[in-house]
Amino acid sequence: MAELGDYLDGQSAAEVREQLESHLSHCRICRVIYDSTCKTVKIVTEAGSFDLPQDVSEAVTEKIMEKLRSETNKPLSKTPGP
Repeated sequence: MAELGDYLDGQSAAEVREQLESHLSHCRICRVIYDSTCKTVKIVTEAGSFDLPQDVSEAVTEKIMEKLRSETNKPLSKTPGP
C-alpha cells in the first residue's frame, strides 16, 4: 500500500496501477483502506477552507503544542527555526 498515494493521484506507473487494482480486487482490508481514503480526500477537498478567529486558533495551537511537549518531554517553539 506504499504506492497508494500515487495511485490516488493518478501518478502511478501502469504496472504498479495494475498490481494495486489486482490486489484491491481480492483484499478486503486494503479495499476498505482505499475506499476510506478516497472518501476522506473527497470530504476534505470539498469542504473548502475557513479562517478561525485568532483567539480560537491560538488556543488550538497551544493545546497541540502542550500535547507534543508532554509526549516528547522537549520544549517546542511555535515557529520553525532557521
